[in-house]
Amino acid sequence: MEPASSKLILAAAALVAFGYALLVSYLDPALPWPVTFSRSEPWALVLLNLVPVLILHVALLLVTRRLLLSCWLTVLALAALYFINYIKLRELATPLLPDDFHFLKAIGVHYAFFAQYLASSRLQLLFAIGALAITLLLYRERPIGSIKGGIRWGAAVCTIALWSTLVQGSAPWKTVYYPGQAQFEPWAPRDSAARTGLIANMILLHWELRGGPRLEPSIDTSMQMLRDYNLTSPRPAAPARAPLPDIIVVQSESLFDVTRLKGIDIDVMPVWRAAASRGWSGELHVPTFGGGTIRTEFEFLTGLPLAAFPQIRYPYLQLAHAQIPSIVRELRSNGYRTVAIHPNGGAFWNRNHAFRAVGFDQFLDADAFDDAPRYGWYVSDASLVDRVIAELRDDDQPQMIMAISIQNHGPYDTVPLPASDNARFLQANLDAAGTRDLETYMTMVRASDEALGRLLEFVETRPRDTLLLVYGDHLPAMNAVYSQLGFKDERRPDEQPVPWLLVDNRSREPRVQNGPAWLLPTLLIEKTGLATSHYFSALADVGFADAASRLPADVLKVLAQLQFAGRLDTAVANDPI
Repeated sequence: MEPASSKLILAAAALVAFGYALLVSYLDPALPWPVTFSRSEPWALVLLNLVPVLILHVALLLVTRRLLLSCWLTVLALAALYFINYIKLRELATPLLPDDFHFLKAIGVHYAFFAQYLASSRLQLLFAIGALAITLLLYRERPIGSIKGGIRWGAAVCTIALWSTLVQGSAPWKTVYYPGQAQFEPWAPRDSAARTGLIANMILLHWELRGGPRLEPSIDTSMQMLRDYNLTSPRPAAPARAPLPDIIVVQSESLFDVTRLKGIDIDVMPVWRAAASRGWSGELHVPTFGGGTIRTEFEFLTGLPLAAFPQIRYPYLQLAHAQIPSIVRELRSNGYRTVAIHPNGGAFWNRNHAFRAVGFDQFLDADAFDDAPRYGWYVSDASLVDRVIAELRDDDQPQMIMAISIQNHGPYDTVPLPASDNARFLQANLDAAGTRDLETYMTMVRASDEALGRLLEFVETRPRDTLLLVYGDHLPAMNAVYSQLGFKDERRPDEQPVPWLLVDNRSREPRVQNGPAWLLPTLLIEKTGLATSHYFSALADVGFADAASRLPADVLKVLAQLQFAGRLDTAVANDPI
């Protein structure tokens, strides 16, 4: 290669790298912008975020052999990355995380759902056409003649080696991305991203959280911890309720008591409050905020606190086990027929596989709601109640039906509600956008409460013993509302609980208790008196309101990890004490 050509290539490479540095600095709030050269430290942070971008660019350059085309594709990838991060921060107050890339495995399934957070479908189409047109135009660029043969293959091997070692966190990358120096904190991804930059934060999180759940202490150490808290002794079996009651569980999308907000005293849940006065109810602490429904769902179904598995953010996507211990399997072992109902696609969140793994006999998804009326964007809670009632049988076999609603899912800024239902809940302390979102959400919750009233009437007049458990999965994604109004208890939005309610049509005993989502199954065990595995019976023995506070985090962690690994019952049975 001629010296002049070498200098030209190096100059072009330096110019491209500098251009990417400016672009990443502009897009990432953690990086220096406007550009300043007075200090070197911010630019060291820029470099950490730039390395994967340069590797991507080189890979695209080797594939296409076209400089402008590879630059364009890299810019598109960066724009998509930071735009999705912006949307996620706005809606869920959480940055883009490595585990979010699980959605790419089934992008066709998820696109219609997430597209509602983007511009109109017409603008999306125009953007796609424009991006494709530019891509085809740049493809006409003359290929770089020097990128061929041995040089091309050698560069490809080097690029693959750089990328694979970066993904694995091999030397020298862990020295380059030293977490302490970058002020990386895996337990606070939003704060960490604000210090390290989005791309560097995702790399460090990937290194920190990769791998599946694992039992950290040895079996001997774990069993000793459980002995110290009397969690290995066999629990005496209580007589089961006869006949066994049917169980209806409703996981209500984004259900939240808006009167927890300052300045909001309008009650849009009168049916719920009346039912709570004659049943069990309280505040539920959930492991997610603004989204991530399956985190709460997983905790209820399995009784496992996700805090015991810090590597797991999306359990249905990361835990592809054929069988997962659950309250559903406990009920099946006691003769229950188990059915899950959710009016969304079964592939979404990988529920098709997950519900088989936790033991449901049948899963009715969106295909069972082809002609069902919608309320807003999604199938209405009223339609879901219709399906639950229709699915209940009157034969001798007890049944457990879990219904997962979707009606109240955001975004709330453009929800198509009937004009007659657009109630006005004027708030002096909210701007126009916040007022619109909150009024829309409250209107939707009022409709959910009315549907609950019909389900309650059905349950309470039913001749067969029936339990109805209803709980919210997380707060709605309304960060602008929360920041303007604040909460009466002065706690942060991600610290707020959601409501839960348990109604027994053979009892009117009121009880108020607060606890985490993973302890909800103990309430069903208490109501039914069922014989269960050691894990559930131990938790039920400690109690819904007490287990989380009385058992230290490390004890709960080993108890949950042994249960998930399927080793708890065997370990307890073989325990010498």
